[in-house]
Amino acid sequence: MTAIDNERATTERFPRELVRRLVDNYRNKTLDHCEAAITEPASVFTDPVRFQRELDVMFRHGAHIVGWTGELPRPGTFVTKDVAGHPVLITRAEDGELRAFRNACTHRGAQVAEGCGEARRLTCPYHAWSFELNGNLAGQPQSYAFDALDKSTLGLEPLPVASVAGLIAVGLSEDVDPAAAFADIEPELRWCGYENHEVVCQHTFQLKANWKIAFDVNLETYHVDYLHRETLSNLVNHNPIYDTFGRHARWGFPTVGVEHLVDLPEDQWPAVGPASIIHTLFPSVVLLETPVSCQMFRIYPGRTVGECTVDLTEAALTPVTNDEDRAARKRGADFAALVVGKEDFPAAEQCQRGAEIGLKNFVFGANEPMLQHWHRTWNEALA
Repeated sequence: MTAIDNERATTERFPRELVRRLVDNYRNKTLDHCEAAITEPASVFTDPVRFQRELDVMFRHGAHIVGWTGELPRPGTFVTKDVAGHPVLITRAEDGELRAFRNACTHRGAQVAEGCGEARRLTCPYHAWSFELNGNLAGQPQSYAFDALDKSTLGLEPLPVASVAGLIAVGLSEDVDPAAAFADIEPELRWCGYENHEVVCQHTFQLKANWKIAFDVNLETYHVDYLHRETLSNLVNHNPIYDTFGRHARWGFPTVGVEHLVDLPEDQWPAVGPASIIHTLFPSVVLLETPVSCQMFRIYPGRTVGECTVDLTEAALTPVTNDEDRAARKRGADFAALVVGKEDFPAAEQCQRGAEIGLKNFVFGANEPMLQHWHRTWNEALA
């Protein structure tokens, strides 16, 4: 379960229809359910054969949301990402076009860039081969030694890339269409304004847990009153909504303050509803929309079936203009990192140990529809 930022924004934030559904659930003391509880073999978190199929089908040959186009606000900018262990470079060259490449020098494979920034050329630290932001080879020390090779073939290796409602989507293999992969949910993301987001800070976690267990902690409020009794339980109401869009899904829950809307005429509701909305994108990205920020969780398999990496990135809804706003957004990210790092992720590691000692099944209740959706979706993708 992720952190809730209880600060107020001053402009419209969430679609009114979503807020209306949350208020209705709170008013009626209910939540969106599945038909019945189901079980899933605990071996889906421990089976090394399945794990290798997941790596191949869903990650190496899949499309992935890796960031916001606001991270490349103008020509001459670049950003690097680690995507399931694959170094990826994303650029916006002078023509303004968004491009993605394997972040690997075509000489000997070293990474040609790290972090983010502005540059006319990117230079490999190993032998100083340099590349333009459009991927073309720009320079080689002692270039005469490579005259036998066609230099036009030595540019950075491109990857498929697309902007999906202001999110950066990349494919890790040439046969992937990133735009098509997220077409089912793209219209539902447009209100988020991702093209204007600015990254504030990032936290990375290495977990001794299968990547699906780390993903699962973001998918229900059932655990909040128990696992988060000292941090989130007084902020979250357990009346979530739930929708699916092909492989992808959305859920949301009302937060403290929703009680004031129950008997208030809708035309008197505040511009920003007391809610959090969460989009979950195949195969393993979570986007938490708070009233004033967006938190992106990118969850990737580790080197073994019982390990994973979680990258938590905090973004401001619009470019930060002063130190006070930046500090506020960083506090939100630090609180999220505290909650997941001290509460959610240790629980995920405990669940992994339970699976590893021979527990036969995990149980997903009718009150956990997102869990049921995602395990069904992953299983179908592997079929």
